[in-house]
Amino acid sequence: MPFKLLLFVSRLPHISPEAFKSQYEEHITLVKRLAGDTFPLLHKRTYLARTTVDIPPEGATSRNANTPATVLMGQQSDYDYDVIAEITFADQEGFAAFRQKVSAPDAPEAAAELHAHEAKFMDAEKFGIVVVGDVLETKR
Repeated sequence: MPFKLLLFVSRLPHISPEAFKSQYEEHITLVKRLAGDTFPLLHKRTYLARTTVDIPPEGATSRNANTPATVLMGQQSDYDYDVIAEITFADQEGFAAFRQKVSAPDAPEAAAELHAHEAKFMDAEKFGIVVVGDVLETKR
């Protein structure tokens, strides 16, 4: 059974949304190289639409005061992250093999390389990962 994760990733406050996207795409290339054949079956990235404004909208956070999300419902502060990534592995064992290849203590050099790159553009304090449960779809 597929094993899926959702990642919520935020940029550092001084990084523009465009620079963040460029760095994150570069990061995926790095992860793919380091993970080799344990790289996920799918790594789908959905970037939030942001605009540049001179006057911050009501409820904007300091990180996104001048680059608010295009919010149709909810508060600006609900959408402070910049990308939602959906990661799919064949199964939980596939995820475990991936972690062994890129995480400390099993792969300290790979983990250090990844963390060094992440420190350039990602806000580690805002980074979140959650395991996906049931996925249901309704089509037209």
